[in-house]
Amino acid sequence: MFVRIACPVLILLLGAVSALAEVVWRDAATLTVEGRGWEVTDAPFQRLPNAAKATVPGHVWDLGRSSAGISIRFRTQADRIDTRWDLTSASLAMPHMPATGVSGLDLYVRDGSSRTWQFVQNGRPTGQLTNTVQFRVGSNAVVREFLLYLPLYNGVTRLDLGVDSSFALEPIPAEALAAQRRPIALYGTSIVQGGCASRPGLAWPAILGRHLDRPVINLGFSGAGRMEPAVVDVLAELDPALFIIDCLWNIGDQRSPEIEARVTHLATSLRQRRPSTPLLFVGQSDIRNERHPTGATKAQERAILALQSAGMKGLHLVPGNLLLGFDREGTVDGVHPNDLGMMRHADALTPIVQALLPR
Repeated sequence: MFVRIACPVLILLLGAVSALAEVVWRDAATLTVEGRGWEVTDAPFQRLPNAAKATVPGHVWDLGRSSAGISIRFRTQADRIDTRWDLTSASLAMPHMPATGVSGLDLYVRDGSSRTWQFVQNGRPTGQLTNTVQFRVGSNAVVREFLLYLPLYNGVTRLDLGVDSSFALEPIPAEALAAQRRPIALYGTSIVQGGCASRPGLAWPAILGRHLDRPVINLGFSGAGRMEPAVVDVLAELDPALFIIDCLWNIGDQRSPEIEARVTHLATSLRQRRPSTPLLFVGQSDIRNERHPTGATKAQERAILALQSAGMKGLHLVPGNLLLGFDREGTVDGVHPNDLGMMRHADALTPIVQALLPR
């Protein structure tokens, strides 16, 4: 009797061990990495180039180690994707932003018929090291395309993806990448970085990228989107289809002439390096509609109108009252968007951005 009971249990245990052994792991950096503006970085999932360390403010450099906006695109027929990742910081969450957004992963799949991206599952962090998640992605009848978003307010030092050895895990083919459209580059504050989305895929730059099916380079720096000349010089190295600038919450007193001076310098510097690239300046968001346009928005508008009067082309403005809705429900704290606010940002900006992109 004992043998008859133990043998099936033993067989099940051996089968489980065998299944685990069949997972073949791959470094995610060898797949298709999207959202990086530069190839040469200290780490595969870092947002700023190595040379910037000597020039940009230290706080900006540190925030550049966060992987906001970086994603992994790949193809597989597997019905399960195992993932393990290590983080740069043991601080997994913030008082107003959950660990799933700060330090977690977020998987999307492209629907074969409509070509739209659909949420699959998130990866929830448990510590700085050896985080794991099994993404159950369903049917394995066809090879499908996946998009894995990395943490918004933490950095990633290791990211491995694994599938059963009977399936392949592949980067996006070279011919598809060759046809890929130029990215959109975003520069701004914590709101651009993703504060306070509950998942990386719900940051408004990520939503915008899915809406437009275009890569997005996220250069949002929490509390540090100040348009400093050294940061602008780094930004000017990029050659995107469009620059979006959303910095007003971080530039001091809303009545300060500093805003006009910095907006003027940024626009002039980018126009010198990128003569024909559209520049879209976003007004300051505020949940109180009666405050629009805010003092900071007015200062930015004065600077842009002066440049336009002087003959500078390709400058565009978005009023801040479009971004959060009118019911005061779009933030976690009166400033930083919640998921509703992030969606409203993306929905408001999508048609405006689409109209400015080259055909």
